[in-house]
Amino acid sequence: MSNIKCLAYQYIAAKQKQKELGTHIKKVERDLLDTREISDLKLLLSNEGGQKTHQGVTIESKRDHVWDQERLAKVLSDTPQDHWPDFVTVNTTYKVDYRAFQTFAMSNPGDPMVEALHSAHSIKLGDHKIKEINEEKLKEAE
Repeated sequence: MSNIKCLAYQYIAAKQKQKELGTHIKKVERDLLDTREISDLKLLLSNEGGQKTHQGVTIESKRDHVWDQERLAKVLSDTPQDHWPDFVTVNTTYKVDYRAFQTFAMSNPGDPMVEALHSAHSIKLGDHKIKEINEEKLKEAE
């Protein structure tokens, strides 16, 4: 058999093993996330997202900041675009840099724009994931 065929077959076999290993990892992650202890952590994250750790196992639930486009259009239509805060941009949709908005809101709590923009903001939580496992803390918990 030629070298290219041999390597090609090895590559095919390695990709199959990678697929099988990926499937196994996902199953073990689901099983771990379904344990009572980790389910308790998931409950704590179900409103705000973030991350929690139990016996060295850290889970996280990412959060996406969602901005109601109709509400933003209404809020911003009352203000000339050259007076919009720097953290608001528009292409085909409005975009808000949440960290910059948060800094602005903390510095200007009485600004009517802050309250109006808050009304257009919500958070969408992602699925729970295993972020990391600290093997040393896992061993300490035994």
